[in-house]
Amino acid sequence: MSGQKTLYIDYSLCIGCETCEYVCRFTNDTSRIHMTRTIDGVMVPLYCQHCENPKCANACPRGALKRDNDGAIILQSMLCRGCQTKNCILACPHSAMFETDRGVMVAKCDMCAQRRQVGMGPACVEMCPCAAIRYVDRDEIPALETEKSKLAHQKVLDHLKLPGKE
Repeated sequence: MSGQKTLYIDYSLCIGCETCEYVCRFTNDTSRIHMTRTIDGVMVPLYCQHCENPKCANACPRGALKRDNDGAIILQSMLCRGCQTKNCILACPHSAMFETDRGVMVAKCDMCAQRRQVGMGPACVEMCPCAAIRYVDRDEIPALETEKSKLAHQKVLDHLKLPGKE
């Protein structure tokens, strides 16, 4: 998926400060990144990976999840009416879709779609104090990964009970 943008978090650089969650809440009224504490006691952000083959979009009975021109999986709020099944939440392997108590019943990261429309980047990227979050072309990720970042990412996957990348 050349040219498709995504967020990349280097968990080995993340200090668990929760800045990404707070700036997301400030920018969007409800946070679309959520912090969780791993079994090791480390705070890490859970966020939409904007997957190449998004299980959430495939599970949505209303077609409310679509990819935009930059590669972000966008929740189209007029189509999402918080169906009773919450199939999208259950289908997301990264625990990156959240129930809300405001307006639309489900929220997820859209890589700050409104900010991108005016030439700005995602707020979490700009505010991360340790540069752990990057807004990159999907093809750039292998060059950014280090052994340390892969190990840290695997700990998050273990926390989510997901198999590692092969």
